[in-house]
Amino acid sequence: MEPLEFSLQKPLSVGRAAGSDIVLNDSSVSREHALLEKSGKGILVRDLESRGGVYLNRVRLESGQEELLSNRDLLTIGPWSMLVRISEQVAAEPSLEETETPADSEAARDEHAARDDSMYATHASIFIRLRADRTLDREIGWNEFAEKYSRVIAGFARNAGLRTQDADDVLQDVLMGFFRVSADFNYDPEKGRFRGYLKRVTLNAIRSRHRRRRPEVNLDMDWEPPALDDSTDAIWDRQWTEQLLNRAMEQVRPKVEPRTWLAFELYGMRGVAIDAVADETGMTPEAIRHAKMRITKQIRTIVNEIRDQEG
Repeated sequence: MEPLEFSLQKPLSVGRAAGSDIVLNDSSVSREHALLEKSGKGILVRDLESRGGVYLNRVRLESGQEELLSNRDLLTIGPWSMLVRISEQVAAEPSLEETETPADSEAARDEHAARDDSMYATHASIFIRLRADRTLDREIGWNEFAEKYSRVIAGFARNAGLRTQDADDVLQDVLMGFFRVSADFNYDPEKGRFRGYLKRVTLNAIRSRHRRRRPEVNLDMDWEPPALDDSTDAIWDRQWTEQLLNRAMEQVRPKVEPRTWLAFELYGMRGVAIDAVADETGMTPEAIRHAKMRITKQIRTIVNEIRDQEG
């Protein structure tokens, strides 16, 4: 589906009502559900005291809360998960591509600001370990690489239309192909983001898989799978954002007490009523809200750090 593009010369209403600027026709969506508007800081999303809530990067906003959107944030309203793309004319033209029901588009180029070399030290270390001569160092690096990126590669392949078995084969092709070149691979952020590099490698593996299957499915010899376009680009960015959120949460969770994380998961991510969460955890509503705010901030910080490192 083509991305939905909007110019925020005025606030945009989101809801089930036919008069909404963005109509989401589902019973889980309130008639007046959310508002998108421009501010001096950027693009804001505001929950309009909706029944089902507005979720930003999987975390539910408080009723009536407003939050600043960042490029490639995941915005969920009812069954729609929308990847936000904010163009370089930042406050003017946000783009939403629906993912679970419709899909999202890329309107912004990667930002290449001045970088401190130390910013890339943690990420680059995985490639240093991959290139290490000692077997153990190489294995640790390889396991870390596979753990970080397997879900996004396989998810992208499935969403690009491949069967589960073919998607698994593409994943193996990408991982083994990267393993073969890893001894000579040198990651240089100045030459392009790793996110874009891995996307090209994965798309090439999908094309190769299609070519090998030509005889099985009676495809013409001159047939080629579709090139990367807004649709496939959006699929990749959604998969990347989802795995990025998973990684950020996995980093934060061990640093939080189990009871506090349970409160965050129930109240912040599942939308369970705060009184029920208080009964379940023995925490006060005020402590639950504070924990949600603190953990959400920690997740956002890690997400931003990974984006700085990997694109």
